[in-house]
Amino acid sequence: MNPESVIQGILLGKVDVGENFIRLLVFTDLGLKTCLLRKVRKLNTFSPPDLFDDVELALKVPNQQGLPFVKDFEIFQKRRELALDRKRFEDAGFLARFYLDNGEHLLDPKPYLQILENALRSFMENGSSSTTLLKALYLFARSEGLPVKESWLMSQKLRLREIAIFVLSQPVKSSPAFIQEVPELLDSLCKWFNSDTELRC
Repeated sequence: MNPESVIQGILLGKVDVGENFIRLLVFTDLGLKTCLLRKVRKLNTFSPPDLFDDVELALKVPNQQGLPFVKDFEIFQKRRELALDRKRFEDAGFLARFYLDNGEHLLDPKPYLQILENALRSFMENGSSSTTLLKALYLFARSEGLPVKESWLMSQKLRLREIAIFVLSQPVKSSPAFIQEVPELLDSLCKWFNSDTELRC
């Protein structure tokens, strides 16, 4: 099999396309990839991948312009635990949307895939999902070379800045005392993305 016809990554989006296909959006170490999976209605067939699954997709690339089709797939890891807690699932979904909105034209996607994998692992380990999301967005901005420390972090009031520095420098489970302040920091960071950068949050 041609290696270029196989991709591995994390499924971040599924969209019905007519009656016969599902559009899959997968973040890989090559960036955001889109392909089409045929809907199968036979009872004895495998279920299609779910959101946040680690997948490997064998693709058939069309001769003419158009999206590649999934010939076969394998699921390496499922993350069903994310759906057991509404807040955790919503924050994971927010991060997925952030990647879908901003992950298409990254010059080197590998560090961003690592950020995503670490965030999903943290979501599943029952740490504060808001803190996990804050750290993931901050690291994304830093990897993009944006002045998130110099511009956003240093603009916070002293107490919030001190809390942010602690939260961002420690494992998620080490900062439960500041759970109340994290949503304010998260809101502020998203506003900074939208006003001071080309990224959408």
